[in-house]
Amino acid sequence: MVEILCPHCEGEIDLDDDASGEFECPLCGGEFEWNMDDEDSYESTEYSDELIITTDFREMSAVPKVAGIAFSIWMGIVIGMGLIAMIGGLMLSSAESELGTGTSFGAIFVIISLVILAIGITGMIFGVRTAKYEDFTSLIVITIISGVLLLFYIFGFEDAADIPMIIIAAGFVIGNMCCIFVPILKAQFTGVLVTRDGSAPRKSMSNEFDKTKSVHPFEWAGHGVSLVSLIMVIVCLSSGSWYSMTVEDEFWGEELTASMGLSETEIYMPPFFESNSYSDIVDDYTAMYDDMCLESSSKDCDDLKVELDYWKSWQSSTLILKIILIITLVVCIFGLISRIAAILANTGLVNLPDKGYMVNDIIRKFSPLVSSILLFLGVVIFMIIQPGLGPDQIYFSEGEGGLGAIVWIALVFSLMVPILSKFEIDYS
Repeated sequence: MVEILCPHCEGEIDLDDDASGEFECPLCGGEFEWNMDDEDSYESTEYSDELIITTDFREMSAVPKVAGIAFSIWMGIVIGMGLIAMIGGLMLSSAESELGTGTSFGAIFVIISLVILAIGITGMIFGVRTAKYEDFTSLIVITIISGVLLLFYIFGFEDAADIPMIIIAAGFVIGNMCCIFVPILKAQFTGVLVTRDGSAPRKSMSNEFDKTKSVHPFEWAGHGVSLVSLIMVIVCLSSGSWYSMTVEDEFWGEELTASMGLSETEIYMPPFFESNSYSDIVDDYTAMYDDMCLESSSKDCDDLKVELDYWKSWQSSTLILKIILIITLVVCIFGLISRIAAILANTGLVNLPDKGYMVNDIIRKFSPLVSSILLFLGVVIFMIIQPGLGPDQIYFSEGEGGLGAIVWIALVFSLMVPILSKFEIDYS
């Protein structure tokens, strides 16, 4: 058996090795020719009044090979970075155990490195498939991986050292998108060049999968929930009040308040206001500890070490939540795009092949459920590992503190979305 792609809907069709002649696609009903002699075949076949599907184009086999090989090399670099991060995380975890710091930064680095390795290995596999088999599906997968990495680099941007990775990721996204949407480049993967006959009148396109399908009210409600979910995740990422602390300052006789965000803390003592990132606070305490306590030990050094570990705990807990929220944001974006595609297909503005429509329908139905589960897990993990007011050595320990309103709003929202998603999956 040999597996080919239908030139009309790009669906996978199995034919006998020695099959030849004219065939009808079981998925879309379109007719095509396969394995015919040159004198019996045609360079182009007219399909409908508007489209001309032709195999008469200049093949550039280097396009899929360069795309796949270059992406595989990049994934090799990503895998190498993941291995380095894992080794560093294991060493840090071992040092934390020996010193009894009570922190878990080594474990966090190991988890992050495992995620990086998983992405790198997956990308390597599909990159090789793209280069070796000129597989159009693999091209789409490596494009998605490039986009996800680009989002990670953008949201994790700290200084100029991150710019090269952003440029590399953006280059792969743009290049792969061109291979997907530019006809002559796409033809190198599918073997079919589709052009439009400008002299023919333009007809409205319809969905071949289910022309008579009526849109259920729960599906419209799901569209609204997807949009609200995207807004909710963006609000969560930008919120600066995941945890609030208040303490009475004995010297000034004023209340000192602190609001903990995902990247920084905002401290307010009337009339002064100060905002510092967790990384800056940790760097300052680390430099202070290195200057004062590397060659000597005292009670002040022990207290300083406790404060350093306290701010490191805030840095790690908010970092984990931020990573989960970024992944949730990506899921929400894909879900919203799938819903826009479904609306366009159901109104006849876009013609999706059967296989593409079914895949899009699955993404549309289950993306809210996946995003709500991720949001719930992220909030619960944050609630468990956040250090709160801290031990007695911490300035805020004698004050009052509590989780911010955004925590409870996100938690309730993540529990309500699966209920509506269940109705949408059952009835739409």
